[in-house]
Amino acid sequence: MFKNTAYLYRYSLMRNAHLLGIKNRSYAQTGDSKNPSDSELDLMRSRLIYQSRKRGILENCIIFTTFADKYLKTFNFEQLQKYDALINSKFDEWDLYAWSIGSKPAPQEFNTDILELLKNHVLKRS
Repeated sequence: MFKNTAYLYRYSLMRNAHLLGIKNRSYAQTGDSKNPSDSELDLMRSRLIYQSRKRGILENCIIFTTFADKYLKTFNFEQLQKYDALINSKFDEWDLYAWSIGSKPAPQEFNTDILELLKNHVLKRS
């Protein structure tokens, strides 16, 4: 039930993005070579830090908050896009948790340097 509600909420946000002033809200890895301005990067970092703190389960709140505080300020645009795609994917919080602690293999699309950095971060903190 909760998965369907979350999906419908995300879908309705994406469908009505033009009403909210959101220009392009794609969570997929686009590989876009666009060079955003510093203010756009800061805005993206701020959004990702907030989304890292407000996860569905406490375990992910702790993991992603400490990870974001440590690494997001040094990430370039491509790395921020990969992290965005990871935490805003269609997969649920328990899948993200399993991938970050290494108990379950991640799908190929998320098996990136960002996920490896996240796994190392978790291992060092435990």
